[in-house]
Amino acid sequence: MMLIFALFFGGYPVYMETNQQDFAQKILQFILKNDNYLLSAHINADGDAIASMIAVHLLLKKLGKHSMMVLHDQKKDGRLDYLKDFDKIVHFANDGISNYTMDGNPVCNAIVLDVPGYDRLGDVQKILPAKNHVIKIDHHPSEDQMGDLEWIDEHSSSTAAMVYEIVERSEIPVDRFLAEAIFTGIVYDTGRFSFSNTRARDFDIGAKMVEAGVEPSKITNRIFFENSFSSLKTIGKGLASLEEYLNGQVNVIYLNLNDFKGANQGEVEELANYSVAVRNGKVGLFIREVKKNYHKVSLRSKSDVDVNQVAKAFDGGGHARAAGCRISGSKGEVIHLLIREISKQL
Repeated sequence: MMLIFALFFGGYPVYMETNQQDFAQKILQFILKNDNYLLSAHINADGDAIASMIAVHLLLKKLGKHSMMVLHDQKKDGRLDYLKDFDKIVHFANDGISNYTMDGNPVCNAIVLDVPGYDRLGDVQKILPAKNHVIKIDHHPSEDQMGDLEWIDEHSSSTAAMVYEIVERSEIPVDRFLAEAIFTGIVYDTGRFSFSNTRARDFDIGAKMVEAGVEPSKITNRIFFENSFSSLKTIGKGLASLEEYLNGQVNVIYLNLNDFKGANQGEVEELANYSVAVRNGKVGLFIREVKKNYHKVSLRSKSDVDVNQVAKAFDGGGHARAAGCRISGSKGEVIHLLIREISKQL
């Protein structure tokens, strides 16, 4: 399989086709030559973002390197607390760059994962080193040049699957903890190996992780089937709110601020996938009010509608089949804006 590897010279990308082994070796060489890494991922970090970051952290530890995991988010998805060193993830606070050190050593290099651009990284961008000390590994369409060394593979199911290619070439032994991180990222972003982004390579990596000690049922049950009572009640409210637009081509699930009381937002996110599960529907929207008249929108597509382009119209982004954005306005205003944008593609 051929991948695109980008090196930036004078601010302009020079693309070279290379195979996975060559790419992984270049990243690995950078890692081995340097130390004191800042690791981060996108705001509202999901299963792939957190698992990929932890996987790189564990890899660096095995290679004798130092790293610190920092997220913009104040709250983390507690369903992932079974992952090794989950409790070592730090929330970014505007308390001075000098406070972010590893055994007294300041941040020298950075690896940002599952994040297409600065806006999606949040405040952590304030402590990024110079671009020639930054690596970006991501499977989203790129929005910003964040480092001189960037690996963007939009055909990859997940960033975790990309991280594994580096792990494999490092020839370090994969223990259960590292395997759980890799497996978690892949299973999260492929929807238990069921989404259209699932590749044969994902099953191959998954099998290797099981051989290393992963218990698939333990992880999938924890992520997808262990919800709080209040979250399941909220999911029920969401399903009851289902509305159809454009003759059933677009289906919308909506929750307001009061609907969310006591619910875990990460657990309720599954409503995004329910929104596109309607027979003959093409696009699904899960809209929830996060502040008064301010909404977070998750878009899903099972047709030729590119919801990434829809999300971009509102300064969001993601993938062709799954994307997100945030929009101000009342429920009616937000739905009107989204339906108008989707109509352009339908």
